Amino acid sequence: MKIIEIDVNNIELKENRINLVLGYFDGVHIGHQKMINKAIEEGETGIMTFDISPSFVLGKSIKYSHITSLFDKANIFKHMGVKYLYILRVSKPLLNLSKDEFMDNILAKINPKKIFIGKDYHFGKDGAGDAIYLATRFNVHVEELLESSDTKVSSRAIRELISLGEMEEVNKLLGRPYQVTGLVVEGFHNGEKIGFPTANLELSYPYVLPKIGVYIGYAKILNSRYKAIISMSTHPTIQELNDPIIEVHLINFKDNLYGKEIEVQLVRYIRDIKKYDSTEELKAQLTRDCELAKNELK
Repeated sequence: MKIIEIDVNNIELKENRINLVLGYFDGVHIGHQKMINKAIEEGETGIMTFDISPSFVLGKSIKYSHITSLFDKANIFKHMGVKYLYILRVSKPLLNLSKDEFMDNILAKINPKKIFIGKDYHFGKDGAGDAIYLATRFNVHVEELLESSDTKVSSRAIRELISLGEMEEVNKLLGRPYQVTGLVVEGFHNGEKIGFPTANLELSYPYVLPKIGVYIGYAKILNSRYKAIISMSTHPTIQELNDPIIEVHLINFKDNLYGKEIEVQLVRYIRDIKKYDSTEELKAQLTRDCELAKNELK
C-alpha cells in the first residue's frame, strides 16, 4: 500500500483513476469494512482520511481518545487490500476550505473513478458539503449505515461500549478484538512478588480506555500470541494508586518484557476490581482468572 501525505499548501497529486473512499474511520468497524470492500470489489481502491480528528481540532470533541491510531488503521487497510492511503494533514487552511475548494483543490486532483462515502459524510468548512452536492461533480456511491441489535454501527457507539466494558459487543461491531498497543515499562514488581508477574503498559496512543476491571484476552509480541489476563486497576490490595493503569499477565510466558512493544486484545470483561484481605486471597483469585482464560480462550 502506498501512503501519500497531503498538505493543503503543497498538493501534488496524480490522476490514478481509482475508487476513493472518504472518512475518518475510527475503529474501521464492520460498517466501514463493508463500504471499503465494496469499493475494492469494483477496482483498485484508495482511502482518504485525516492524520488527527477534525472534530477535536474544531472543538466539537472535548476528549482526544480513539479506538484506532493512524498506524492501526493503515495496517487494517493494507490487509484489506487497499492500494493507496491519502492522509490529509489537519490544519486551519484545510478546515477553512469551502465545499467547492475541497472538491477543486483536493478531490479533482486525484480524479477518482468513483467516490464511496457513508450516508452521514460531510465535507468543507462547517460541513457544508454532503452526498448530494458531491454527486454534482463526481460519481458517488452512498453507503447506508449498518445496524446491529437496533443500534446504528458507529465509532461513537463503540467508544461508549468500550468505556462500559462491553467488549463482546465491541468486538462484534469491530469484527475483531479491541486492541491497544504500548511499551512495557518498569512497575512496582508487586505481581512478580506473588507469582503473577505483570507487564505495565504505557500506551503509545490515546486509546479509549475500558472501564476499571479485569478482562481476558491476548498479548501479541512480534509474531507470537499468548493468552492473558488484563487488568485496568489501581490495584487496591497492594500499593493503591491514584490513577488506573493497564497491567497484563501473560500465561505461560517467562521472558523479560521491559522495553518491548506489545499489542493487547481485550476479549471479555470477567470481574470487578476489589480489595482483598490478604495477598493469599488475591493469589487464589488470580489463579481462578488464569484457569478461566486457559479454558475459554482458543
